[in-house]
Amino acid sequence: MEKMGLRSKSVRPESTPEFPPNTLKLEPAPPTPQFEWALFERMRFAAQVETQWPQERRNSYFMPQTASEVAMRVIPPSDFTTNRLVTEIKTLPENGGEVHLPAGRLELTETLKLRSGVRLVGVLGHTELVFKNVDYGFLIQGDSAAVSRVQVENVKIRHEGSHQFGAAILATKATDILFSNVEILSPRSVGFLFSDGVHRAKLERCAVYDAGLVGFMMVRDVRNTILHACIAERCQQSGVFLTDLKLPPNMAPLDFQAQIHHTTEIIGNFGPFLPEDPAPYRNTIIDCSFRRNRKMGITTDGVGYLRVVNSIIAENDCEGITIDNGSWNCQIQNCHIYNNGWRGLQQDVELNQDFVEKMGLMKDGSSKAKLPGVSLDNAAYTRIENNCIEGNWGDGVKFVRSVYGCTVARNIIANNNQGENDEFHFFGVLIGVAQRQHPDQSDFPSCYNRIVENDILGSHHAGVHLLANTTGNHVQNNRIIDPVFAAVEDHTTTGNVIQKNGANIA
Repeated sequence: MEKMGLRSKSVRPESTPEFPPNTLKLEPAPPTPQFEWALFERMRFAAQVETQWPQERRNSYFMPQTASEVAMRVIPPSDFTTNRLVTEIKTLPENGGEVHLPAGRLELTETLKLRSGVRLVGVLGHTELVFKNVDYGFLIQGDSAAVSRVQVENVKIRHEGSHQFGAAILATKATDILFSNVEILSPRSVGFLFSDGVHRAKLERCAVYDAGLVGFMMVRDVRNTILHACIAERCQQSGVFLTDLKLPPNMAPLDFQAQIHHTTEIIGNFGPFLPEDPAPYRNTIIDCSFRRNRKMGITTDGVGYLRVVNSIIAENDCEGITIDNGSWNCQIQNCHIYNNGWRGLQQDVELNQDFVEKMGLMKDGSSKAKLPGVSLDNAAYTRIENNCIEGNWGDGVKFVRSVYGCTVARNIIANNNQGENDEFHFFGVLIGVAQRQHPDQSDFPSCYNRIVENDILGSHHAGVHLLANTTGNHVQNNRIIDPVFAAVEDHTTTGNVIQKNGANIA
């Protein structure tokens, strides 16, 4: 559970004295850490591992073959059958080729496996594949060598059957794969599932609607993947979920049912991370939209170097985006993050798992314990810059616990605290220290972060709130207008630099 801004009879803090101009440092570097933390160890370990990777073309995808090199098969509408489709794929040359699908609807009752070099092309908006009662629709899976150079374009996919874990598209041990204009409707669990050795994948103009679990899911060693102009809406969990999900000994990488049960037994949906756990790494989300999902827009459970740029994250019932549980060096930039955190669609069992069921409901049936637009928890060196973060039900940006060396700068943070009630009030930015939920979590006070040059506008309880014992944080040059209680509510006694915050900033 994230620690909320519980109502209390707090006293308005005295105005913070101004320091001489020559003491103002807008770009203070966090000090060299003088304590051990599993996340610092993870960062060092990941940097060492990265130097051992082959020199690959990061974020650069395979060059298409010339027309003379490509074998091409065209399936006519009159013979659009499972047998014809499978036969055309199997009979392509060893280096692959193209299979062009007609407009129409085809039902399949078996998984369709794609090997290296295969390009499957439909008619945009008019080719529909319906996978019935199979765990996985498309399967792109290497063995001793990775599958590479696979493309799927202009296809609409349905994934039907009783709900259990599965995916419309599963890729594992695959490189240089491309999905373009792929629309997935009501997958039984996950739309796109990338796991264990997916490198250099690109998704362009892909969409997942009404997933039984998650729209786009990246598990463990998934790196240099780009989601460009993609959409995930109305998914039962998150629009996007990136995780270092545990793979215990003697458990198969594709046995996700067992893996999820294993982590549920440990701590909610996530297991405490270890430094050596493979994590999604150097992935980019750009020009995307994640809206109206029943939990988060984007959920991270231990990721490195995630970039979320120019995207819309809106109207998700829990947080807009989380940077959590062992995540580092992430960037959220130029995004519009709004109307998240109502927490009205969560079941009692979910509220109980989050330790907030006993805190009561509002008249509209939603939990009183609202959630923020952006949440950071056990995270380091993340930058949240140039975003518009507005109208969220809880805080605009919340540092839950153990947040180190992060920056919140030059954002518009406006009119959050929409869910203020008789139990809780919320802030533009909350710098906190919540109690740990599991003994393997860290819960030290958030420290050495920068909250600078933001416009924090509207009726937040306070523009910035610092809980007791947070230290080394710099709260400077923020324009804070119309707070209910105070521009900066500071419950610390020393250690933070708080200056030049107010309605009129020179």
